[in-house]
Amino acid sequence: MRKICAITANRADFSRMETALREIKKHKDLELQLVVMGSHLLYDTGNTIEEIRQKGFGVDRTIYMEVSGSNPSTMSKSVGLAIIELSSVLDNLKPDLVLVPVDRFESLAMGVAASLMNLPIAHIQGGEITGTIDESIRHALTKLSHIHFPATELSRQRIIRMGEPEDLVFNVGCPGTDLLLEAPVLNAKQTIELLNQDLANPLDPERPFILMVQHPVTTEFGSATKEITESMEAMSEFEEQIIILWPNIDAGADELSRVLRKYTIFAKNGKGMRIFKHWPTETFANIMRNAVCQVGNSSSGIRESCYFGTPVVNVGSRQQDRERGKNVMDVGYDRREIAAAVRQQIKHGKYKMEAIYGDGTAGRQIADILASIKIPSVQKRIRY
Repeated sequence: MRKICAITANRADFSRMETALREIKKHKDLELQLVVMGSHLLYDTGNTIEEIRQKGFGVDRTIYMEVSGSNPSTMSKSVGLAIIELSSVLDNLKPDLVLVPVDRFESLAMGVAASLMNLPIAHIQGGEITGTIDESIRHALTKLSHIHFPATELSRQRIIRMGEPEDLVFNVGCPGTDLLLEAPVLNAKQTIELLNQDLANPLDPERPFILMVQHPVTTEFGSATKEITESMEAMSEFEEQIIILWPNIDAGADELSRVLRKYTIFAKNGKGMRIFKHWPTETFANIMRNAVCQVGNSSSGIRESCYFGTPVVNVGSRQQDRERGKNVMDVGYDRREIAAAVRQQIKHGKYKMEAIYGDGTAGRQIADILASIKIPSVQKRIRY
């Protein structure tokens, strides 16, 4: 059996892999090896390794690699530590191929460690264009990888233009879309009641809500406080309940988190503003489905929201130039501009669904290709 070592470091990249891992696990010609590291192991980000286990995945190895501090120096050191630890893990597991997700700094460590150990790499979600350091990491991983699983045709074409062999680039869609389309459908009241199970100060199931997900932008380090303050000032103007997802751990996260705490504590006995560390994918899907608007700079507002037609206000540069649906409105870091856009989007209401990132079959396609493809030589060649 062909041994596929998949590595995941956070809730976002796991959602981009989960259905592929499920299909690899049950494929008769494949053996799944799963390495879990990074923020999956941290309490502050929900200790999401337990959710992975609850979904029926065995964890072959864990790696603690996140250096605290949430600044460019600690992020860079975390990559170095991850490379050291991954080198030992991969030497021990001896996979036939390493499956690397998306575009985060932890993913760069995965690609570097595997390539320096002469292990073939399959990369999920290359070829896309965005802002922040993720843009550079994504393209670096493309050049380190041998088999490519982009989520759109435009992304596929970009990878080929980067010199990758056309016969090794497969537009399969996004495994995250698979999860969205298979999630049980809840209405807004049911969704709030589900969230209230974890709240001492419950939300009102009868009131509409806005979803907010905003992360630090690594290439704008030092600006997180100003950027999130503009968004929170805008959100404070609305009577709708505000449901906030805790940010990722990129450089600037501590600044951003301090502002979120200030606003949510202040609002505790007033307007319904609540912050959550983590949601299972099926819960998050229904929050997006039922929100009257989504605000922030998360890729979910671009990649997933189009399947629900949810109105989105995308703030700042983090998702710059990523393929998006008609439901997305782009604004800068200005409270008046943000608030005006949210009002306009709420007034508009639901948009028509657009299937931009696949049809819900990505996981099965990835497993079938990994089982049948002739694994290419680890020696890369640019195709002219």
